[in-house]
Amino acid sequence: MCLSLSGSADDDKKKIISVTMSQSLVSRIDDLVTQRVGRSRAQLIEDAVRWFLDFTVHKWGERGIYVNESRTVLESETLSSLFFSKLTSKDQNELGETAGKSSPIADVVKLFYDADPKQRKNWTLVLRLLQENGWGAIDLRDDLIVIGSPFYPPHFLRGYLSGLLGTKLDLEETNVKENVALRIQK
Repeated sequence: MCLSLSGSADDDKKKIISVTMSQSLVSRIDDLVTQRVGRSRAQLIEDAVRWFLDFTVHKWGERGIYVNESRTVLESETLSSLFFSKLTSKDQNELGETAGKSSPIADVVKLFYDADPKQRKNWTLVLRLLQENGWGAIDLRDDLIVIGSPFYPPHFLRGYLSGLLGTKLDLEETNVKENVALRIQK
């Protein structure tokens, strides 16, 4: 397969290169083109190389790292904690609920998986996507959601998941600060 890749910032000329890929990978790329995720094989592969450079910090651009329509920000837990420390538990919960109701994860679930994030049968998918995006190690068991090493504080998470999943959650007391447990109200 041949494709065009942009040169460096100093050299914006396009060059044609040839790459060898497994048939399964080419088929997946073709599926993405058919689904209109990308315009062409070349565009998808060029975008993938740009993402690789951004995520591995081989080339850090001013544009930052974008995931769908969201810009990814590298932020320390200290800075996040400082921000939330100025909010009451009630304010954190309300902020979380507002954020959860307009979550980009909900859009991903709807658009790419053709699923409703508010339906319980899809919660495993929703929680897996949050986990893959750095929210913590998330486990759903019966009526309990446990988040290990959460990035956000418990009250914000309670509100966020309530808004995102469309359900009421109770914060359960835990002995370890690194765990947040949320019980689904029946």
